[in-house]
Amino acid sequence: MAGILSIASREFSDMVRSKRFLVLIVIFTLVMIIPLVQTYVQVIRSGATPYPDIPGTSMPRRFLGTIGYMLAGTFAAFAPIIGVGLGCDAISGEREKGTLKIIMAQPIYRDTVINGKFVAATSAVSLAILITSLGIVGLSTILLGVTPTVEETLRIGLYFAFSILFTMTFYGLAAFISTIIKKTSLSVILSIGMWAVFAFVIPMIASMIAMAIAYGGDWSNYTATFETIYSLSPNYHFTKIGEHLLGTYRLWDPVQETSIVSSLMYAGPNILVLAIVTTLFFIASYVTFTRQEIR
Repeated sequence: MAGILSIASREFSDMVRSKRFLVLIVIFTLVMIIPLVQTYVQVIRSGATPYPDIPGTSMPRRFLGTIGYMLAGTFAAFAPIIGVGLGCDAISGEREKGTLKIIMAQPIYRDTVINGKFVAATSAVSLAILITSLGIVGLSTILLGVTPTVEETLRIGLYFAFSILFTMTFYGLAAFISTIIKKTSLSVILSIGMWAVFAFVIPMIASMIAMAIAYGGDWSNYTATFETIYSLSPNYHFTKIGEHLLGTYRLWDPVQETSIVSSLMYAGPNILVLAIVTTLFFIASYVTFTRQEIR
């Protein structure tokens, strides 16, 4: 255990001090701020909302929850970039720089190295998500003068907690690719390509197939067909988690309000899928790395 923590500490320090980590946070924050402003303008222009106004402010009550729901789609599409950015050279980068051979010459086991990298990545991803989420919520609270309710805080907090799991799914995928591909440049291309497939290509194909079936006269199965195909992507399951936790904050046609426990129960299958997929990627990386010949 001490060896894992030692590797994790070194890896975490290298990650958070790198320019890449800073660039990823800045880009991701900027990507999230744009829909935040759009949501603000949309709420102002709508005039009427189903929620009573908070005294002393023009913002509707539970506005932060509304922001959280409106940002969920953007978050689902771009949060994986953090995982991909940190994992695309997890092993291949060490191999190309020659540091992997030096590390393996030390009296440590291979499983210690791969376990330490995943612990460090989890910590770095958690820090990145924390910085981004606190930045968005803090900006909304300070500039707009809206204080979140207890339920809003819990729901948004849970959503960001599950976003760590979601981001680690893509870290696991990128780390696995980095383990089997020796060239970092190729690993980066394949990792970004897989992110694009899950985030954009699969939902596009799902929509096209569902539309083709609907044009045949079977519109009743459009949603079922679309979701069945889209469920092949981790993004689908994270999006469903967001709908269950934050759907009650939609300005129009909100989901029937349920308790947080009930929302978690509804989102349970999607949470389980993400956990299983992340675990499988970790196991694949673990088995591949421990069996590889290091030259």
